[in-house]
Amino acid sequence: MVLVPPNESSPDAPPPSPTPPNPSLFSSLPEDIVVSVLAHISTSYYPTLCLVSKRFRSLILSEELGMLRSKLGTQEECVYVRLQSRTDPCDHRWFSLWIQPNDIKPLTHWKTKVKCTGNMFLPMPSSYSPRLPIFRETVGSKTYEIGGQNNHFSTDVWVYDMLTGKPRKAPSMTVARKHAHTCSMDGKLYVMGGCKADESTCWAEVFDPNTQTWEPLPDPGTELRYSLLKKVEAHRGNVFVRSNKKNFVYLTKERRWEVIEVDLGESTCEIDNVCYCYNNGECLWFDTKWGQWKPVKGLTWFNRHVRVSTEIRNYGGKLVVVWAGPESYVFLPLPRAIWAAVILVEKRNDGAIWGRVEWEDIVLLLPETYRNMVCIGSLQ
Repeated sequence: MVLVPPNESSPDAPPPSPTPPNPSLFSSLPEDIVVSVLAHISTSYYPTLCLVSKRFRSLILSEELGMLRSKLGTQEECVYVRLQSRTDPCDHRWFSLWIQPNDIKPLTHWKTKVKCTGNMFLPMPSSYSPRLPIFRETVGSKTYEIGGQNNHFSTDVWVYDMLTGKPRKAPSMTVARKHAHTCSMDGKLYVMGGCKADESTCWAEVFDPNTQTWEPLPDPGTELRYSLLKKVEAHRGNVFVRSNKKNFVYLTKERRWEVIEVDLGESTCEIDNVCYCYNNGECLWFDTKWGQWKPVKGLTWFNRHVRVSTEIRNYGGKLVVVWAGPESYVFLPLPRAIWAAVILVEKRNDGAIWGRVEWEDIVLLLPETYRNMVCIGSLQ
């Protein structure tokens, strides 16, 4: 259940994946034809294609390609992991989950002969980062790119209209930000963090597309501003913030912040209007009828070895669980690793939700100098 080292061969190894078309074949083609071809290629090839040429990078990062994939129905569920350097908080590394096609045989580890899936997180070039959903938020038919990236603080906000395909610059934020956390609710865009922690006046602000204005939110206090933000999301008319210290909620009608004792779970996602979370080593679902979290049945054995930093995401109607694993698994000593699993969930006649693990494997050996794993998912 471990990855075959890239410099080792295996008799059961699958044939190499088809090589994407030679970019020189497209050099003389009209741009709309090139975009049409790219729209039929799996997004797993996009990070590599960004390195081929400036033209490919421009087209892959364009809104035209995203809109065409949506129109053609070729969008794919994508899962990304971001690792942060222990020594430099501005140093991030991105990885994209790649899952073997169903018709490819499992790999065999070169030492133990244990079957493994071959699924893995692949490193992504920094040039691909503008396409990642953590830097974007969708409100209605418009997608917003907020602030700066990498080491660049910015007040800039760009908006892409999915109906017209035309980008334009939106009114600037009050405060320059980078890697800000965002969520949308009731047609408005909420932005938090990504600026200096002592910025009390406009640490959080909200944008109203109707009035084209930014409005600062009340100061949440030093405890939140100096915390490490893990997630910002909207539920039931309020904005919930999960940090490394406490959980907070911004009550939009009362325009005030509160610390909440209710456990938001280490990570949450929604499938078919059912909210799931992973908390205290257990996969849970929220029963709206009884207003309480209930365990997903059938995962007792699986829950026993899911450790820390657990993230859960919707992956094409299934749960993908990502976590930092132990230094050893069963009989095989390993460096600290990132594990992933895909779980099929179904609601049965008695109202209970059951889960079945489709696969589970090590997908990335965690670099020693990186920490603070953040997992995000999007349809691209």
